[in-house]
Amino acid sequence: MTTELENVLARELHEVADGLRVPPMPGLPADAPTKRPRPWQPLVVAAAVVLIAGVVALLFSRQDDGSPQPAPPAPSRATESVDTTISTAMPTVPFVVDRRLYVDGEQVPGEWWGLQSHWGVWLATRFDGSWWWGGPGVEAQRIEGQFDQPPVLSPNGSYIAYIDVSGGRASVNGFTTEPGGEGFGLSPLDDLPRYEDGVAIRVSAVTDDGDVIVQGTRTSLVWRAQHPAEPTVIDLADAAPDQVLLQATPVGLVVVDGSGGAVDATDTEPHLALIDWDGNFSLGPALPTYDTLDISPGGGWLLRSPAGTLGGEVTAVGSLRAQPVGGGDEMVLDAPDGWGFVPLSWSWEDDETVLATLVGQGRAGPAEFRLVRCRVDLGACRDFPAPEGAGETARDTLGSFTAEATLDAVVRAVVSDDRASLLDPAVVADGEWDQLVAFAAGGGGSASTCRDNGSGNKDCEIDFDAAPEGAPATVYYAILEPADNAYGWRVSYVGIGGA
Repeated sequence: MTTELENVLARELHEVADGLRVPPMPGLPADAPTKRPRPWQPLVVAAAVVLIAGVVALLFSRQDDGSPQPAPPAPSRATESVDTTISTAMPTVPFVVDRRLYVDGEQVPGEWWGLQSHWGVWLATRFDGSWWWGGPGVEAQRIEGQFDQPPVLSPNGSYIAYIDVSGGRASVNGFTTEPGGEGFGLSPLDDLPRYEDGVAIRVSAVTDDGDVIVQGTRTSLVWRAQHPAEPTVIDLADAAPDQVLLQATPVGLVVVDGSGGAVDATDTEPHLALIDWDGNFSLGPALPTYDTLDISPGGGWLLRSPAGTLGGEVTAVGSLRAQPVGGGDEMVLDAPDGWGFVPLSWSWEDDETVLATLVGQGRAGPAEFRLVRCRVDLGACRDFPAPEGAGETARDTLGSFTAEATLDAVVRAVVSDDRASLLDPAVVADGEWDQLVAFAAGGGGSASTCRDNGSGNKDCEIDFDAAPEGAPATVYYAILEPADNAYGWRVSYVGIGGA
């Protein structure tokens, strides 16, 4: 019986091995810099190990009649008992609780959201719309410019890249995050539109090599800003046609096939991918669909909120999913009873530990918050009190918008026909709003320059892409005056130059 079983096992293993297709490693030129080893071979080997282990388990679990055992159980759930081996010490990574940002255990003044954090470097936005960053040896610094889309931090925390629209066009820029770090230099991408088909062009990712990936509805480019010889631009329409690049991770890019109209990974299977130094695109292992996806710093685990869990006005998520990147059992991490994970609050502290913010559910009165650590390797979570904070309020940010930034926010809301997107509707009255909508005529637009008119108010120009029929001129302007609202300014008049 043993010999027969060994023969069957050997035959099965050979069939599995013969069926594996290992993609070649992308070639690097001899003068390319040494970088972190790429993940394709480890991931393929891990997949082979999983397949072989599955064959072994199947063979040894058969009954005497050769019939297979039932299918594997559903994803495991994190244990409900508190694991006392999980620390409740102050987090080692930046985090946000109730709009309060903490870095190295200290609260940073202001109200915050949109936090990204990798390897001690953080990037976040204040409620006045400004973006800031900091890190080891670097105090909080504001990123100058105006942004339709958030700046992006590389997975290793070494680079930040963004598109600045303060000049009315899309200007790609970036810098290194080391103390005294340098900018990326003059970008060759100087002729990009601000919008394509009404959608803002964006930096979808900046890689650990400093490659900046820029995409719109028609544009798809890679700016190799840190190329050792000469910065170059790769047109992904040739290298990776129809591929939508969603984000960079420690083990490669995450992409979906956009040929069928997909723009995210909610209902189209995503994959890991690489682009080598010559611009060759390699599609790698599949990933589960998701609303958000975060891969651990070492690339061993993925954490996701499943597709459909963050839509609408979701204020809390009951559970998260974790599993090995190379394949393996999925773990469900449940929030404690009466609590939920605050959307987008989770981040990796190390390769096995996730930190998140909890918000109380079903309670009357002000919202209550706690912190929670989950160990994906142990399948256990432990919550603990969040710091009480210094009580920062929105008043801290009043008046920190410039007149140009205020008007640009109004014009962007007009162009997208989304007045609710404004931080404070009092920034523009109904009459001025209706006039701006008429001026835009369904096209794009942006604020231009502002100048002081001598009375403390600002005279500002507006650029609209399409002038309404019969307009006597195409020079539009607005007058902004100081105001006690979330912007610190109010649009008090709009008109057409020469009218």
